[in-house]
Amino acid sequence: LTGPAGNIAPGLEFDSRYHAHIHEDYRNGHALCNDLLTNYASYFLSIDGGTIKKASGWSPGYTLSTALLQIVTFFADPDFSFNPSSESITNLRHMVEKFTCATCGHSYGNPNPAIVDYNEIKSDKQQTKEEIISKEEEELMKSERERLQFQRELVEKLMCGVTKQNVIEDKICLGYPLLITRDNRGRLWPEIVLELISYDAYVAEIQKSGEDKLDFYERLKFRSVTGADYNHWLPLYINVNHFMQGQTIIQNSISVIHNGTAQGSARYDFKPYMALSVLTTLMNKSAVRLFNGEMYESKQAIEAYCHFLHLLMHFIDIFPGLENRINRSVEMFITALHNRNKKVVPDIGEFLIQIALSTKYKFNDIKNYLYKEYFARQIFWIRKNSTIPNLLDITTKDLPEIFQAVKVSNHLLVFNLEMAETFIFPGVKEHLDRLHGYPPAIIVEKFQQRLKAIKAIDRYSVLMQAIRLNDKIKSPDDMIDLIRRSIHVSNQQGYTNIL
Repeated sequence: LTGPAGNIAPGLEFDSRYHAHIHEDYRNGHALCNDLLTNYASYFLSIDGGTIKKASGWSPGYTLSTALLQIVTFFADPDFSFNPSSESITNLRHMVEKFTCATCGHSYGNPNPAIVDYNEIKSDKQQTKEEIISKEEEELMKSERERLQFQRELVEKLMCGVTKQNVIEDKICLGYPLLITRDNRGRLWPEIVLELISYDAYVAEIQKSGEDKLDFYERLKFRSVTGADYNHWLPLYINVNHFMQGQTIIQNSISVIHNGTAQGSARYDFKPYMALSVLTTLMNKSAVRLFNGEMYESKQAIEAYCHFLHLLMHFIDIFPGLENRINRSVEMFITALHNRNKKVVPDIGEFLIQIALSTKYKFNDIKNYLYKEYFARQIFWIRKNSTIPNLLDITTKDLPEIFQAVKVSNHLLVFNLEMAETFIFPGVKEHLDRLHGYPPAIIVEKFQQRLKAIKAIDRYSVLMQAIRLNDKIKSPDDMIDLIRRSIHVSNQQGYTNIL
């Protein structure tokens, strides 16, 4: 015999805020994570690949009484790493006292209601009473259910994985753990840990390491709830109150990421341009990881992108100079070839985000300049990753190998273009404000499907359609001409010297 499942009664919000091993399930009732129960393995499936066996603590010799004794022991120890606040305990007590089970009628005042025969036909009186509920009342009830559901989802999403406190009910500053390294050119290479922790939890990790503060984040590594390494942390913009409460922490965090140090010298103080640099890097590098197979095309990954976008947009609002800086960058890009060089614009992906945020220029205004530079930068990698001896002598039969040599780069180009088109548009900040920084679920689902299509692009004809160059590049011969022109630009920019 297999073991039973264990759930809290549906509608009673006794969740991970009150016990560390209860996990949210709004359909069946919140699930108990105990090796006695079949709920045990499902929570860890994404972490351990299903190696933990369901109900491994269950024995066919258990009776209902002995099983319930085990559950009593489970509830006796909430296994928190902190002491719950008196307000939290009071809130739980009031919630339990007010709860009535919609199925059996169990309540605080009536813990043992009569057993109901669920197969009996409802009386005519019951049916009549139900039928007189007006459509208006049904709509109001539906609206209220949706509001409560959204509120519950926010409480769950905006919860610290360590302390189990949440932004909605507790005054905490919440953000993403990051593992940040720098290459030999000083460029940031951040990995985003897709879970949220609070400032207090992050500081506690620093203090456990024996440090009073984290002067150089590269020196230490911490372990997240899901076992991922991280060495820094960046708060989010969730709403106005959350930002105002944590603005100093947010700005200091960005400054530390940008400078690599938290030392108190004035030259390391936060400056608005740092927000533009750090946040566009985070948005772009998360896309790179996604396409390199290091991050699953998950809802959480897209939500993280939107969280960083939301924070960047707010910085642009409060520091108008950032808008001017973005517009100047785009203007310089289109005025002269040397302004498009890697030394001026190191990363095309980050620059595409700035184009989408520009209030002065549209993508169509600069796409010809951008594509010339983009394809010129690819020549170095085509030469390095292909077996073609002389790129000046290529023929149409070489196009598949050339595409394969820079396939990930092409995928990233399409991704960044479509990400900007989907999530960066007039009024998007107001949408994100209403949803506490989260994109609408239906848009996320559609974009997830689009991601699969982007990763399936395997030839230039499909790429040209995706980037809307198919009006100019209509044939394989046109593509050959584009590559040859790109070789010339690459030589001019100093990326290659192909003669």
